[in-house]
Amino acid sequence: MDGMVMDNVMVRSPATLSNLGSGFDVFGLALREPYDVVEAKRIPDRGVVIEGIEGPGASSITTDAAKNSAGIAARAVLESAGVEHGIALRIRKGIRPCSGIGSSGASAAGGACAANLILDKPLRSEELVLCAAQAEQTTSGSFHADNVGPAVLGGFTIIRSYDPFEIHRMDPPANLGVVITMPDFLVNTREARKVLPAKVPLKSMIFEVGNAASLALGMCRGDVDLIGRSMADQVVEPARAPLNPHLKEAETAALKAGASGAFLGGSGPCVIAIYDRKKADGEGIAEAVRDVYSGNGIKSDTWVTTWGEGCRRL
Repeated sequence: MDGMVMDNVMVRSPATLSNLGSGFDVFGLALREPYDVVEAKRIPDRGVVIEGIEGPGASSITTDAAKNSAGIAARAVLESAGVEHGIALRIRKGIRPCSGIGSSGASAAGGACAANLILDKPLRSEELVLCAAQAEQTTSGSFHADNVGPAVLGGFTIIRSYDPFEIHRMDPPANLGVVITMPDFLVNTREARKVLPAKVPLKSMIFEVGNAASLALGMCRGDVDLIGRSMADQVVEPARAPLNPHLKEAETAALKAGASGAFLGGSGPCVIAIYDRKKADGEGIAEAVRDVYSGNGIKSDTWVTTWGEGCRRL
């Protein structure tokens, strides 16, 4: 992009996977699809206006900019930059809310990145992640950046520390395939955080650290099987399983169909399977998981995709 300031921009902001099993609130992965599109234009008056929202679940999303994740993130960017002008946003949802693949995170990252593109002096990408995470705090009740991190930066991200904030990214292996299955029920992030244990046994901590470290190593080595084996989690997923009927059956079906690993996307209900695109058939995995839900009278949507880049101007 040249140095010219835009008055009107459009960005695509990807769905993301958080936790990846063993890395609760730490690991994130940007997806190639689905994605939201956020359109922004500079307006003379200060503040943020949301002119419209369309797409799956749009009717359930507030247009009050003080409560909408894209609006909150855009405002945080404008305030950080100390500018006099405001911004008007339009949001086209590609990601249904309460899905477990970072719907609010995509809107937050899109709002932050779009607002940044109409600044004379843009903020750094780490600052955009923090602005977007402020929106997540308002909408989900906790400050977490494992969805907005990869939504802004793309690829695989690790949050080393929240205070002081430090995030790292890398490109995952090219042959990492992702199958997303979204059953036709909703899980609210705020509710799903209430069921988490306040204390964790030492044995469980050792299990999580061992798997999280091995997952990061698998990303570095390009070893999709090691990544998949390391998506195991004894703490968060078992606590959320009651909110996600047929989760274990769905994961088992994915593994039997050739997936390297399977886990609950965010707080659910999406079930995520990863596979080696050189060895396994993503469509076959998707069908196996869909069958679990349809056998229990639940409709589901699937995406067979891979990892992708962060927010980009269209």
